[in-house]
Amino acid sequence: MERNKTFEDKKTQILTAALEIFAKQGLEKGKIADIAKVAKIGKGTVYEYFKTKDEIFRAIEKMFIFDSIDQINNLTQSEKSPTEKIEEIVNWGVNMHEVMGDATLIIAELWAQHGRGQLHGHKDSVFADMYNNYYGAVLDVLAQGIEDGEFRAMNKDGVASLLLAFMDGIIWQNVIFKNDKKFERRKKEAIKSFMNGIKK
Repeated sequence: MERNKTFEDKKTQILTAALEIFAKQGLEKGKIADIAKVAKIGKGTVYEYFKTKDEIFRAIEKMFIFDSIDQINNLTQSEKSPTEKIEEIVNWGVNMHEVMGDATLIIAELWAQHGRGQLHGHKDSVFADMYNNYYGAVLDVLAQGIEDGEFRAMNKDGVASLLLAFMDGIIWQNVIFKNDKKFERRKKEAIKSFMNGIKK
């Protein structure tokens, strides 16, 4: 049991270091040696856990995706009202970059890789699975809100798509422009406008 815990702790240490390196340097330029240096371990130790740099990236991808799916499921399956749930989903989504910091840039790498895969015929994508999970969870909350009389009648598919695009768009605007005061004002007004648009 102790050996398994040590193994997982070391693995997490490597992945945390890899997040930092890939976020700053990108997947192509980030090197195993750099990851080892940040993790304060030998390069050979990294290879004991991961055979290639791509394998490390795939592990980061799964960690991010599974954590995100857990978060969205926890938010949508609570006992709160549909209005509260949508507000929490939006706040969680647009504040994600504040929690992740530079690691938010990993999402851009994921988009690029999975986008290429989808465009060139590789249909399996855990990233697409994550978005489908988000989409389904939001659809359920919108349907419940309409049934409870909190939300207006709407095209739920369109509104769910708009919500996901809205969250992604606000995140990337702040990453690009990097102005926290303006971001807070824009975020509050954007959320308020979105909620006013779906309320009955």
